[in-house]
Amino acid sequence: MAHEEGFLRCEVVAWFSQDFPGWVRVRLVDADGKSWFFVDKIPAFTGGQLSADTPLPAPVHVRCDIIGRDDDRALVISTQPDGVEAESGQRLFRVREDQLDRHTV
Repeated sequence: MAHEEGFLRCEVVAWFSQDFPGWVRVRLVDADGKSWFFVDKIPAFTGGQLSADTPLPAPVHVRCDIIGRDDDRALVISTQPDGVEAESGQRLFRVREDQLDRHTV
């Protein structure tokens, strides 16, 4: 089976720090409707140029590994590839298929 990576759709909800290279707070809403928050530097998130003038919320992506499927409606993904984790330390999430842009590596 090929290793699958994806880009998980999330949104920047706040600036955490303007210090170089810029730190943002990003929200993920998982397959169960629970909100998770990540705080990391802008380069950890892909999908567009962010600046202090960017209207929020703004869409971004988190690179992830697709671990598997836990039932008919959710994929299990890991945000480990770039070391991104939720404020709680969580790196495994259940997400809907339509929250991912996928490709095979």
